[in-house]
Amino acid sequence: MKNKIALALGCAFMLLTTACSDNNNDVIVLKMAQASSQDGAIGLSMDKFAQDVKEKSGGRIEVHTFHNGQLGTERENIESVQMGNLDLAVVNQSVLVNFKKDIAIFDLPYTITSKEHADKVFLGPIGQRFLDELASVRLKGLAIWESGFRNLTNSKLDVNSVDDVKGLRVRVMENKIHQDLWGTLGADPVPMSWSDAYTGMQQGAIDGQENPATVIDKNNVVEVNKHMAMTEHCYSTVFILMSPKSYEKLSVQDREIIESCMQRASIAERELSRAMDVEAIDTLKSKGMVVTYPDKQGFIKGSQAVREKYSKSFGKLASEIESLSR
Repeated sequence: MKNKIALALGCAFMLLTTACSDNNNDVIVLKMAQASSQDGAIGLSMDKFAQDVKEKSGGRIEVHTFHNGQLGTERENIESVQMGNLDLAVVNQSVLVNFKKDIAIFDLPYTITSKEHADKVFLGPIGQRFLDELASVRLKGLAIWESGFRNLTNSKLDVNSVDDVKGLRVRVMENKIHQDLWGTLGADPVPMSWSDAYTGMQQGAIDGQENPATVIDKNNVVEVNKHMAMTEHCYSTVFILMSPKSYEKLSVQDREIIESCMQRASIAERELSRAMDVEAIDTLKSKGMVVTYPDKQGFIKGSQAVREKYSKSFGKLASEIESLSR
């Protein structure tokens, strides 16, 4: 009996270990996790990436995807990748800041000014530099995908100018820059986990939140907030991280398969994200969301102090990013 229990525990451990091989057919199994929903652009792109890897490897490599925080929070997933207990993690830039501080530059309001600007930054040398530097914190950076421009919703009023933000209790990520942004604009920022935000809005503890339109749509925010302002104050990304231990176990050929499939996925994910963003806005309108387009210059001017406060710590990087917007 003891031997059977030991055998069962051993098998369970093997199922949980990273970069597993099926001894019967030498299939390499990689686990890939994220905290968001499966039906968003990121979740759908993860599944498409997994399908592409399987096809290009002739079935030798299988990527098993896990969504909705099934394998833990984003921070927990990062730590699991570092330890080699998880092969791939998809994490928001604002969480990754806790491991690589320079990434915080992308949390500064209006650092990224357009989709074209975003592509120049994240698909170019600056993006690659950030991915390469993750090696210093025991992470293999594979790609940077788009989450999208963040917009403000609330239950109180249409936001037509920056002055309308004053007094609104806005749920923000547990991120100092985001808290300072909304505080500077006159709102009352409330740091809160996303899992608690809907209940907070439903019960009136907070008036609103800020997220990309697809996140707002997929999480039924329209049920508790009827006003959305297209502030586009921050551009959010997710980083695709791989465990160095998992990467090193792969052959050169298999590494090339993973990297080429990821390169294709990075382009396709952006196209899907942008199409879904437009669709999400139309869907929200059809569900009763009033969408306004305030003059962003008021928000840009109002948040200047936040940019000045933090940009000094990033040296030349801020000017490098700004130069690509022209």
